[in-house]
Amino acid sequence: MAKFDESDPRWIVQAREDGTNVNQWHWSEKDCSEWSKQRLGQLLGDLTLLSGPATAKTTGLQSVEGDSILNIRKAKLIASYELHIKVKWEGKTADGQQGSGLIELPYVADENHDEDPEVRVLLPDENAAAQQLKAEILAKGKEPIHQAIRTYVQELRSGKPGNSSSAGNAAAAAANGSGSSGGTAAAAGATGRSAAAQPGSSGSGSTAAKKSSKRSVSLTEKFYARRQDIYDCFTVQGRIQAFTQSPAVVDVRPGGAFSWFNGNIAGTFAELVPGQRLVMSWRFNSWEEGCESQVEINLSEPEPGNTVLQLKHTGLPEADKYGHGDVQEQVEQGWRGQIFNRIRAVFGFGV
Repeated sequence: MAKFDESDPRWIVQAREDGTNVNQWHWSEKDCSEWSKQRLGQLLGDLTLLSGPATAKTTGLQSVEGDSILNIRKAKLIASYELHIKVKWEGKTADGQQGSGLIELPYVADENHDEDPEVRVLLPDENAAAQQLKAEILAKGKEPIHQAIRTYVQELRSGKPGNSSSAGNAAAAAANGSGSSGGTAAAAGATGRSAAAQPGSSGSGSTAAKKSSKRSVSLTEKFYARRQDIYDCFTVQGRIQAFTQSPAVVDVRPGGAFSWFNGNIAGTFAELVPGQRLVMSWRFNSWEEGCESQVEINLSEPEPGNTVLQLKHTGLPEADKYGHGDVQEQVEQGWRGQIFNRIRAVFGFGV
């Protein structure tokens, strides 16, 4: 222990004469505004919004206003962004009348990274064709836009804008653990990050897998519905697509595979008891390759029309493949916000 009024050298990160930021210990940041404009132009510039009988598509990015910054501290990536986006669109009604305007996303920000942003449709004039297309885009054409923004946010938070610089190497620095004691400490708390930097290594990836069983989420939820209604929300393709508002594939049999949210969630059924119980493997595509968790759902109906769902989600990794250590928190929020609350809202099963 250090003496009074003396600093313990074990906890000091010394400034180096050569200016090297060892193991990304010191705070640094990268301006990602130009990358954001280019990437959002690629993602939003040519989207099919409506495919029939009315048709509509985006025709290019008009403007991106705001800031987008990638911060690195102790080898952890922290994305900060607040953007106002406008995209041009054009379309035709079912009877061939043309319309055009702008898609506006007034607030895309890091504080709402787990929510789909508001989408507005702006019209240069109020003709009947444009009004009709606006209504159809707002009713049926927002998902391609939301998916593009999800991709942008995921890439930004993973450090993709800085792959050729210190941001892209932050995870590798944590994994190497060489150099200062600060770097070793950072590596010790970030085993999930090392595999993201070195997917072929046998060290950190296996460590993350071994530690995956230590974290879990347990929830109890109530619905105004019969047990079979809730069971169907996990096994009937149409119902899954209705509340996720995205493509889903489901093969309902032990050993059958499923995927939700356009492949962002995937797994395999292990046990199926209609109306009562489901057991399945479960993984997000943002997790390390080979890392799977287990989901167990039990349904009871103490009174007719009042179903209690008990969820136990075990085997969560400590971090995703991008080094984000909030997996447990994100999974719990996802179950509540993106699944259970949507089931209540879409099917009227709210309590």
